[in-house]
Amino acid sequence: MRNSQLLAAAAIALTLAACGKSMGERAAEAAIEASTGKKAEVDAKNGEVKFQTDKGEMKITAGDTATLPATFPKDVYLPEHYAVKSAMEMPGAMVLQVEAPGAVGTLAAEAGKRMQAEGWKQTVAMSQTAESQVIVYEKDKRSATLSFNDNAGKGVTLGVQVATNQQ
Repeated sequence: MRNSQLLAAAAIALTLAACGKSMGERAAEAAIEASTGKKAEVDAKNGEVKFQTDKGEMKITAGDTATLPATFPKDVYLPEHYAVKSAMEMPGAMVLQVEAPGAVGTLAAEAGKRMQAEGWKQTVAMSQTAESQVIVYEKDKRSATLSFNDNAGKGVTLGVQVATNQQ
């Protein structure tokens, strides 16, 4: 199955799960199971979706109950004050979306200093505008992609993708 189908099924599940109704949970589970062919669990109260893939379990949390996964690497930058908006854990990768106060340039510079101090090597940096920057780092057999975007003048939305490089 393509990743886009998997992510679409997860997004549908989170949307349906937000209803907080057991019928919504069942509908979300059915949507994921139909897309993946694997059993799914949807917990609307906690904004959590879990299901098996061919490579292992995938867990997604979103909304007000989203939290930083316990396994999030301590050596990867996160702003001092942030709120987790979504988190996806899967074998070999983790994807977060957080919101934080500040400006794109300031947080990107702060991230660069912290990542370098933690032993990460910057491999790519792109700045489409002053409101959008993407920086990619590598360390050992891992990569980390940090995507900074202005949140309509209300701080910064930061996307963080951490992956183990597969050989």
